[in-house]
Amino acid sequence: MKRCPQCNRTYTDEALSFCLDDGSPLVSASAPSSFDPSATVQYPQARDTSPPPTIAYPGGSAPPPPPPPANQPPPQWSPMPPTTPRKRSVWPWLLGIGAVLVVLGIGLVVLIFVIAKVTNDNGNHVANNNTNTNRNANRNSNTNANGNRNTNSSAANSNTRSSLTSFTDDFSSKAWSEGTSSYGRIWYTNEEYHMTSAAGKYIVRYAPDTSNYQTENSTIRVGARSIDGNVSSTGYGLVVHGFITKDGQFEDYAFLISNADSSRYRIVLHKGGKETNVVEPTTSTTIRTGTSPNQLEVRIRDLKLDFYINGQFVTSIVDEANFRKGLVGFYDSGPGEVAFDDLEISK
Repeated sequence: MKRCPQCNRTYTDEALSFCLDDGSPLVSASAPSSFDPSATVQYPQARDTSPPPTIAYPGGSAPPPPPPPANQPPPQWSPMPPTTPRKRSVWPWLLGIGAVLVVLGIGLVVLIFVIAKVTNDNGNHVANNNTNTNRNANRNSNTNANGNRNTNSSAANSNTRSSLTSFTDDFSSKAWSEGTSSYGRIWYTNEEYHMTSAAGKYIVRYAPDTSNYQTENSTIRVGARSIDGNVSSTGYGLVVHGFITKDGQFEDYAFLISNADSSRYRIVLHKGGKETNVVEPTTSTTIRTGTSPNQLEVRIRDLKLDFYINGQFVTSIVDEANFRKGLVGFYDSGPGEVAFDDLEISK
């Protein structure tokens, strides 16, 4: 029989060596009650811990494992040491910041380049505008000088021919002259300007002698139609650079169409009392026949004159007579009646 010297609990199991309550070494119950810590304690012979031999049982089923020994002390618990947090590398942050700085630097360089290019383009544009302005000024100066050398009219006529203004005349008001002469008859009807010439003759009528009707460096358009479809082979049409000399001679260029038997156009020059073909009669499919209206157009730039019918280019000439400027007008060679409407003069 054994007992615990601390709690005096007794145990009958001789195999126990330690108290199950406080873990103190057990002593024999016959030993003196006083405990000598320095006394030699005899422990029983160590138990054989080798596993027992394997026993085969019939039926192939093994017996259940033996129950755990009674009064076995619980295992002692030891806390796990705290884990050390893993340090993160700073290299990803450095690389990201470096990439952002590189992108910003490239964007700044591109912005500076674009600003410099725009500034350079604006400078070139201003320089070109100044150059063009100087060229236009020189051209106008030369034009005025040539006009002064080639003008044989009075000072009043020269002043009325010196400027060009965008202008439209729909013939709703009677600004052009009317009347009858040995050459034919001219009059207003239904907001149109009508003309008919005497047999075997042609009639030319210039616009009022004002700056609105000047044709220098301008584009002139007018609608023209035959009233009865009775048109001579010499035709009718638009006159530009019209001018009357001191001796009463008409000088101009006339753009004429004939849509009677076949649709043709021609360009004539009036100078020195004579009518001369500059462009011989030429067949054109752009001319509308019968009483259908046709739009005649002349685009004048310096000495070059371009001619259009119903918006289609047909021919071009050079102002070899060096007229350069004058009044717009109309032409008819009869025997039928023609009408003009919607005159436009623009720069």
